[in-house]
Amino acid sequence: MKVAIIMGRGIEGCGVTKFTVEQTKWLSKNNHDHVVFSSRDKSWTRKNAHDVSNVVQLKFAKQEEMNKMIEGCNKADVVIINSLPSLSHPEEAIKQFNRALEEIAKPIVLIQHDHSALSIKRNACIEEAVKRANVIFGHSRGNDFAKYVSEVTEGGGLAGFFDEDNSKTILNFQPGMDFDSVRAKYWLDINQTKPYMHKWIGRTTSWKGYVQMFKFHNEYLRPGGFITTFEGIEKSPAYLDFRKLSEFHGMIDTHINTVNLEKDQPAYVFGPYVNEQMLYRMSACGFGYQLSILDERFIERSIEYTHCELAAVGVVPVFRKLYGERCTHRKFGDKLIDCKNTGTIWLDDNDMQSAYDLVTALSKDAGMRDEYREMAFEFYKAHQDSEYTFAELMKKIEDNI
Repeated sequence: MKVAIIMGRGIEGCGVTKFTVEQTKWLSKNNHDHVVFSSRDKSWTRKNAHDVSNVVQLKFAKQEEMNKMIEGCNKADVVIINSLPSLSHPEEAIKQFNRALEEIAKPIVLIQHDHSALSIKRNACIEEAVKRANVIFGHSRGNDFAKYVSEVTEGGGLAGFFDEDNSKTILNFQPGMDFDSVRAKYWLDINQTKPYMHKWIGRTTSWKGYVQMFKFHNEYLRPGGFITTFEGIEKSPAYLDFRKLSEFHGMIDTHINTVNLEKDQPAYVFGPYVNEQMLYRMSACGFGYQLSILDERFIERSIEYTHCELAAVGVVPVFRKLYGERCTHRKFGDKLIDCKNTGTIWLDDNDMQSAYDLVTALSKDAGMRDEYREMAFEFYKAHQDSEYTFAELMKKIEDNI
């Protein structure tokens, strides 16, 4: 197939950008021609986090540039919208995007990456896109987006989406990653890693679990002689609350490679990262933390890219126990936490001591730590490798258009 991909928000550097990177790699590997049209009407803080290939960056607010996108989309077999313009985009850009939805003649697939109603409301053109799309994907069929879709679609109710006579459908997707290529690039011999180094990655958003990371460091890791670094923290409005949580070394405007990290210190907090550089730093650590939590109705089968990256670079992953209780494994069909040989340390909000005991044991035994990270790699590769997830996505698209 020839695929046109639209990034209506532009290259942000978040999960949608990472999804596009992995998506285009898979399309190329499997002989699907593709082109990416991305808005450059708005600049984002983390725009340099990922390198997206074969991108045509356009000013959506300019009619002649939008015409180029419409023309390119109409040469494709299918058009996949990975993101919509935000409400903070220029008014003319939003107007032109709505025009594009009307003038693109090929089947349109809408992939909605947002989880909550608050996030969904940041999107411009969402009602128009939902009504125009031939196929709609979401992380979960029971989340706020699914409810929104039912409200704006003729006939009302999700039942209409599952009706064989209805031309639209709402389907689940998983954001896949090429685990083998990440491992080949970053994985170190166990003796080259530093078991005393612990790294949390995320954004200045409370559901990413930085509160729990501060608590775990202050009450367990620091007294135990471990070093903790945070990467990805932005000076956004939420940073005002972040600063009140704990004492820490504020290094947001300092490059991590210039800092001498010491034990028995508050956590070191660094700013937005270039993904590739962060993964090199992560691979040298003993333990990597992704402590996000979402309501079960938002999750279904999907873990985040940062979950995948930790499992693929060669650290022992430490994930939130609540996430493991809410996410179902693609292959095994059980909740992640009920599966065997996950290679994961599950951090329980109400019993951090158990996680710390396992951290301590693994940090003293390189052989056991090596076994854990190997198990984690195989377990999460079976769950969300791009070879499975994008093949499934494309098959669903082909079946429904």
